[in-house]
Amino acid sequence: MTTAPLLTHTLTTRPSHLTASPPTGELSLADLSLLISNPRPEPVRCGRIAIFLPVGTRGADLAETGVGIVATATPHIWSVVAVQEDVLIAVAQNGSAEFPPSEHGREDQPTASLTIRLTGIKINRSEGTAPVRVIETSSLPGQPEAERIVELDVFKGRHPGRARRTTARHTSGTANLSARRGTPAAPDPRPATLVPASTRVVLDWQGPQGEHTLYSTPHPEGIRVTFPHETFPLERDETFLVRTTTGGADRYDSVTVTVSTPVLDRLRAGAVTGAPVPTLDAASVTCTGTVTAAGPARAEKGGTVTGTVTVHTPVTTRGLESAGPVTAAGPGSRLTAGSLEVTGLLQSDDTLEARQGVVRILGEPTVEYTQGVQGTARTDGFLIASGESANLRLSLQAPKDAKAYDSAAGYSGHSTAALPVSHGDGYTGHTVFSPDGNRAQYIFHPIGEE
Repeated sequence: MTTAPLLTHTLTTRPSHLTASPPTGELSLADLSLLISNPRPEPVRCGRIAIFLPVGTRGADLAETGVGIVATATPHIWSVVAVQEDVLIAVAQNGSAEFPPSEHGREDQPTASLTIRLTGIKINRSEGTAPVRVIETSSLPGQPEAERIVELDVFKGRHPGRARRTTARHTSGTANLSARRGTPAAPDPRPATLVPASTRVVLDWQGPQGEHTLYSTPHPEGIRVTFPHETFPLERDETFLVRTTTGGADRYDSVTVTVSTPVLDRLRAGAVTGAPVPTLDAASVTCTGTVTAAGPARAEKGGTVTGTVTVHTPVTTRGLESAGPVTAAGPGSRLTAGSLEVTGLLQSDDTLEARQGVVRILGEPTVEYTQGVQGTARTDGFLIASGESANLRLSLQAPKDAKAYDSAAGYSGHSTAALPVSHGDGYTGHTVFSPDGNRAQYIFHPIGEE
């Protein structure tokens, strides 16, 4: 079984429209350029690229001879050698090279490309379609290396001075794989280049008949299909690759469908760039998992998070609601919000600062005018005693950290004493002396709501 390639292979020629060499005289010269890149969301390791040029005099051959071809590779960590007249091998230094992942995981956003140029190819005198076979030796992280074959067709038109021939191999170069809206029974005639999320598309095939294998995200190992074929609901951009086996030869064709409102199971960004910072300009930003910002970000119109929010660097939002903890982790981190609502834990290891407006941290106080109080704190808070020319005493009942706070005694005027109390602490307060029958005001100010 032929293994589908992991990398994208694009073949171009110079001149762009090749014609066969004239019937007599010197052979025409042409150059080939093979661009290899990684469209996948994970890195691909590759140690060798083998190129098999069809050499001969037939229409299915490209070069009359392989002698005199000059091969170069960019970047220069790759080198190319001709091991036979029709076989060239490109190898990487130190055994293998890594193609980092595409930024968007789409075939039209390739990254870290390798270019192999073959110059001085002597085109033969027969028109036709010549298949150039490429074998990549590659692997995904944690998987063994394997040889993966792709066949790229080069069409040679008829030389103006030569009569048309009918023996050329045309069929492999006339295939068309398309994606359309609608149903297999009634497909939309327009191509499905941009669709909403959860849309099924219909793949259609026009080309040589044979055995078709479809590769996609749910089926990386491939499944047998017939056309027209209705796909699964698309939630994000998808590239469909079809291998067609006919007459003992394989060909590969692909089509990409873009989803206008992609649904992502998670979003991970090690570094996000923008001008001046990335902006999420939606009615709201909703995340049912965890939001971690490792770089600057901005939510223009607010966000809702039912998991946790962890901020390592500055994040700005006009409004943020979180049902879980919000943590500004470490010095230099900053969370700026027009409004911030947290029903879980709000934690800052640095300064928590309010620059304007009213900051409310105290709930409704409990006020008693009596000779003394005793109770258990329902929340964190402050116990405050106030009396006219009184000697007041406040203390915690917990023996491990029992504290006592006394007001100043022996002078005329207003006396106060205050004691910070944690949730669950027992506390007491009593008036040692006051002109008002040892009575005073005892106020418990809770921090937050009960």
